Amino acid sequence: MQKTIGTFFRSKTDKLRGTVRILGSWYDYKVVDGQPEAGSMLEVTDFTSRELLVVVNNEKTESEVNYIDNF
Repeated sequence: MQKTIGTFFRSKTDKLRGTVRILGSWYDYKVVDGQPEAGSMLEVTDFTSRELLVVVNNEKTESEVNYIDNF
């Protein structure tokens, strides 16, 4: 999970929990800062043994190198 820190992706829903595929693996995530909306940019900042911890960071864009498509 260490390799996922710093990556970011667009939220598909307004829920505080979800799943995302990063670098070929599926991870559960939990929003710990901010209120997501569909299309919000979420950035991975930390992780626990069960899930990635993400924050809403709409200052990021898809053109940046750490952006991951959330299929």
